[in-house]
This record gives sequence, structure tokens and C-alpha cells, in this order.
Amino acid sequence: IVLMRILLLLFLCSILTHSETREINVLNIFEETPIFNDGVTYNIVTYEYASQNVTEYAKDSGTIKVGITSTDNVLLDLIWEYQSISDVDSTNLIQSIDLMDLNHDQLKDIVINYTDLDSDFPDQVISSFLINHNNKFQEISETFVKTRYEMLDNAHLKYETPLTMFGRPYIEDESQKNSNYWVDYYEFQGLKLVNINQKYRAFFETYRQDSSQKMNDLLHRIKVYKMTDEITINQLQLEEYFNQITELKTIIYRANKVLY
Repeated sequence: IVLMRILLLLFLCSILTHSETREINVLNIFEETPIFNDGVTYNIVTYEYASQNVTEYAKDSGTIKVGITSTDNVLLDLIWEYQSISDVDSTNLIQSIDLMDLNHDQLKDIVINYTDLDSDFPDQVISSFLINHNNKFQEISETFVKTRYEMLDNAHLKYETPLTMFGRPYIEDESQKNSNYWVDYYEFQGLKLVNINQKYRAFFETYRQDSSQKMNDLLHRIKVYKMTDEITINQLQLEEYFNQITELKTIIYRANKVLY
């Protein structure tokens, strides 16, 4: 009798599980990979749930889902989701999906590169990082603009942050515009992204010295600057010099914080 009850319970659970399973339509297959090192090949895909009616489709039209499926496109896990206030074209949102071992645990992690349509800079590609842990993927909270970081050979991440994004004066000669960046180094440790600037003290020592030299050069330019009859041009050029000096002083201050 006990065995019959156990079998009945298992049967009911299987029915419940089957009833909650929803069919999917695969939109794009980005990778075919044995990502869990178990000898089985999986697909990394974007997908949508098979809609039963127009209303259900409308509710899902602003969402893009990334999941792991079997090779015959049975959904195994939803690993990432993008929700927008407007309709999303899945073919344009995700630019690429990369596989790499980010945290040196011999498992492939996932980097999803996508366009954030609702941001102030919709033309920028954003990278989101998902760590492979216990056969699940956990997204870390930090995201980076793809064009501003470099993944080094040791899987350390070098990231450049512009010190001035807005408010630069217009200078007709574009060659006079110099962008100054602060640099941070990061390392993936377990499920976290950790700042490791202390490991790059030699870089920051050189960075500080170069910035000091640039600042001294700018101060000299201001000292010998000769005014012209174009008052506006004079004002804009001097503003540019002072903006750069402020940025370079920021670099020197932050570098000192790393070094001392």
C-alpha cells in the first residue's frame, strides 16, 4: 500500500510538471556548447513562449529571453531576460554571446553583449556577465560598456571611465579635444567582481607621472597663451585647457589613493 501511494504521488507530480511546461519558439541560436562539462551539447538561444493568442503575445513583445535548451530546443533554464517599455526586435538587441572562463574555475561563463534601448545612449553595446555555478548561471550586478573595457589574457578586466561626458566646450579644431579616462582593473572572484587596482601599482605610478607631465604642459600653454581678437574662441580654448587640468588632477588624486 505504501509503494502504491509513492507511485501515485510520483505520477501526480509528473502530471503537474508536464502541465506547467510551456512550449517555446526559438528565435536565434547563438552557441552550441558542452557548457557544463558533462559531455552533453546544449544550445544558448533567444526564445519566446509559444503564444496561444494575440493578447499573450502583446504582453511578451517588450521582453527578450535568453535560455539554455537541449539540441532539440527543449527549454532547460531561463538565464537572462531583458525588458523594455517598448517593442523589442530580438535580432537587433543582442549583438553577441561569448563564452569564457571568467573566474578560473574551469567552467565556461557567459558574456551577453546587448544594446540597451531604454538608456540615454542606445547606440552603446553593454556587456552583462553570468557566472556558471552549480549548473546554473548567476548574473553579477555590474555591467560595462563594451567599447570601454579590455579583457586581458589573465581574465582581468581593464575598464576606462571618461572623466567628462558632458559640457565640454566646442572647439572647431577637433585635434585640440583630448579625452581623459580613469582606469580600473577588476577580477572575477567566485560570484563577485572585485577591484584589483592594488595589483597594478606600477601602471598607476606611470599613469600619475604622465598625468602630472601633461598638466604641467597645459599650465605652460595657459601661461604663454596669446589672446586674439576672437573673444569667444579665446574663452573656449582656455575653458578646454582648464577642463583638462581638472581631469588630470582627478587622475593624480585617484592614483595617489591607490599608491598611498
